[in-house]
Amino acid sequence: MANLAGLALGSGTRPETIDWFKLDEGPFMPGFLGADYALKEAEAGLCHEEICLRLRGSHAEMSAIIRQLESALRGALLEKQAESAYLRLYSQTLAGYVYARVIQAQLAPLPGHISSKELGSYCLKVNIVREARFVGDEVRLSIFNSGGTGDARGLTLYNHDDSHTGHDHWFSALTSGLGLSEPCPMRLEFYVPEGAVSIGNFHLGSFGISEAGSFPPMTLEAEQGIGGTTIADARASNGKFQRYSWSGSGWANLASWSLSSMLVSKLASQTVLPVLRLHNLTSQTGIRLRFVLRQQGVKVYESPICSLQTGKSGQIFSPMHLGAGGLPGLNYAYGLNLSLEALQSDSSASLDVDDIIFLPQKCYRFYQSLCGLEPRSSLIDDSWREQTWSLKEDQELKTHLSLGRAMSLFPGLEQRFYLFMSSSAGLSAIDMTMKVRAWYRPVTVLP
Repeated sequence: MANLAGLALGSGTRPETIDWFKLDEGPFMPGFLGADYALKEAEAGLCHEEICLRLRGSHAEMSAIIRQLESALRGALLEKQAESAYLRLYSQTLAGYVYARVIQAQLAPLPGHISSKELGSYCLKVNIVREARFVGDEVRLSIFNSGGTGDARGLTLYNHDDSHTGHDHWFSALTSGLGLSEPCPMRLEFYVPEGAVSIGNFHLGSFGISEAGSFPPMTLEAEQGIGGTTIADARASNGKFQRYSWSGSGWANLASWSLSSMLVSKLASQTVLPVLRLHNLTSQTGIRLRFVLRQQGVKVYESPICSLQTGKSGQIFSPMHLGAGGLPGLNYAYGLNLSLEALQSDSSASLDVDDIIFLPQKCYRFYQSLCGLEPRSSLIDDSWREQTWSLKEDQELKTHLSLGRAMSLFPGLEQRFYLFMSSSAGLSAIDMTMKVRAWYRPVTVLP
């Protein structure tokens, strides 16, 4: 066990609360002499290792040690356990304990080492399969947006991002000062304030920047484009929405927006999920929508068709690239033109569009509602546990299914997270709110 300290095994719901079976520091149980252990390289994300326990004592003493060991590994030895088993070590880098989840464990005496009834020598081999990464104790993550850093319940997020301070559907974390060398698992808690609307489906996407500079705008206000009629309404993002009316057969070009060189460059390696928000619902069926990208007037991309869903504010398109991924990045990318095109089955149609939101896909979660997240309730998404659950009146329940890649905190300069919400009725009003808090577990690689 050269250069390894803090070796212990244990099972529980959280490593910080486990009563550990310590293998390298006393006081030891009667009959326990020590343990031999060496780290091994990972294969396909898992490490197959051995821990050899050296025992000498009475049969009763050794039986007690084995019972203690089985209890410490119960999360890996027994099926359908709510608890997990962990291997613990001390990390000099993090100046604290780190933990690796033990997936499988098996106890077996070494050949020729049979215990006698009294004071017999006994070597017990423990075969374990564990996750390759070690994580440290959970750390509260400082997050912010233009509204500040929040309160004890968290940072307030709105369902839009416009020119008003604090009207943000995003939050950021400065990762440059955290000393991260590996992506770290996160735990997010979303809280619905008292008096707010119950949350149905919602989306969360994130990406980071590794160089100094601002994030690109991830919202296109409808009135910023060319086309349609601008109508003032305090219920709209930025106080305005755009009405598009058209007739005839074939695809109609409703509007177009210039995507700046900076935006295209910043999102060059990213995939984004476009969400078009209707300001007013439409009862007209058979409307189909698509986005078209043009460069120097030439079509370079046409999105899959999005069939408009009546009764829902947020129209979800297929993920898309902005076409700059194959460039060397020595200079800024050339800008693009984004067009919204529509096809309708009647003689004429009209749509009221508020804005278009781009949700990054580097890490992306879709929370599909089962029964809605009510006011004074929280949804917790713990990527290390690989579990999502909700809390209401301090009791656990399942309000949402979580789909997609869980959130991780990446080394870099700054990481930003973008949210889009719908009510249980499918409406996505701009004044919907949730509060968010965040934690992470630092990751270290051993040896």
